[in-house]
Formats: sequence, structure tokens, C-alpha cells
Amino acid sequence: MRFILLIVYLLMIVLWAIVSLVVMGLLALVSLPFDKERRAVLAYSRVVARMVYHLSPMWRVKVEGAERVPEGEVMVVTCNHQSFFDIPLLFFLPIWCFKFVSKVEVRNIPAIGWMLGLRGDIVIRRGTTSAATTLQKEGGAHLQAGTSVVIFPEGTRTKDGEVHRFKEGAFRLAKENGVGVLPCVLDGTPRLFTKRGLQSRTLRLRVLEPISSVAVAATEPKEMAARVEEMTRRALEELRNKK
Repeated sequence: MRFILLIVYLLMIVLWAIVSLVVMGLLALVSLPFDKERRAVLAYSRVVARMVYHLSPMWRVKVEGAERVPEGEVMVVTCNHQSFFDIPLLFFLPIWCFKFVSKVEVRNIPAIGWMLGLRGDIVIRRGTTSAATTLQKEGGAHLQAGTSVVIFPEGTRTKDGEVHRFKEGAFRLAKENGVGVLPCVLDGTPRLFTKRGLQSRTLRLRVLEPISSVAVAATEPKEMAARVEEMTRRALEELRNKK
């Protein structure tokens, strides 16, 4: 039964991706001349991403602390990174317009890479000297234009699902642009399906206490990275104990 559900789910995802690409392309074509941040595309992509979870009868999404998101405030959003499915899960945050920071390899994935291109997300070549420059330049431009930026400070997905060392880039970006940091933590995204079919899962996303722009400005990026890393690690442990 789970295998049948997986086949049906994958077929629905393919159809949904085709429709979504057409709509996102049209939105980009119509709005780009007067909407450089592509806010219409960003808003619609929220609907697209959330359907990744809504189309599965085996998955439930629980969001905690959504009320902590500062209304109307531009921020650098950070989160731990367990699997590719973290990306659509973060669209359950009550933030309509934000840009992701992703590695260039993601652009080569059919449909998903095209959607990231239509959204105008920030693409970096991980491990190169230009990565930090690209993040600071493009991320700063989006923040100054009023669009939040979502970053996985670990730099890549972790193989064991635990929180690993946070790099400084996200916090340097926030400090240099005078914005706060919104730490988040998620759990449950690895192995949502196997060859045997869809797996029953509850996906959890928790918004932690935001860190003001004043606090970010007064703290060195390295110190802030360590602070948010520890917040995230403790929150992940709490989420798991809560189960």
C-alpha cells in the first residue's frame, strides 16, 4: 500500500511541478519589469512548496513559535539542514518573500533548479573563494531591497541529522546590513520515502527567539555563529524529547 501511495504521490508531484513552472514563468514574465525582487513569484512559490507536503497522506507538518516572527521585518533566517526536503518545509514560515542561498549544483536538478532560477535565489559555488563574496554582495542587495534571506549555516546537509558547526557567513551578512537574525530548527525530513514506499512522518519546524539587529551589530560574527549554533542544538534536542 505504501508503495502504491508513493507512485501516486510522485505522479501528482510531477504534474504539480509542470503546472507550477508554467505559472511561475508567466508571473516572472509579467512582473519582472517592475518587480526586480520577483515578489509575485516568491509568494506563489510558497504555495508550490507547501504542496510537497500537502499531497502526501503520510506526512504531517507542525510549526511552533510562528508568533515569534517579527511582522514586516527583514531578517537573515538560519536553520539546521538535514535533507533536501528542508527547503519546502521552510515555506511554512509566515514569511512571504525570502531568497534561499543554495549551492550551484541544485540549479542542475530538473524542475527544482528551474524554480530556483525563476525565484532569483542566491547561488554560490561552495568551497570557492568567490562564495563569500557572492553571498555578501547578492544577499546584501536583497536585504536592502526588503527581502529576507534564508541560509543553512552548516553549509550542507548533515549525514547524521545532528547540528554541526555553523559558519560565519550568515551572521556577517546580517551584521553588515544592519538586520536581525531569526534562528529556526527543524527535524524529521530524512528518508521520507524509501523503495518500499512513503514513510509516516511528523515534520517539525520551530521558530526560536529572534536576535535583534542591535545585538547582531554588537557581536562578532564568529561569536554569533557559535551562539545560534548552540540555540539550535538545544532546540533540536527539545523537539526530539517532546516526541
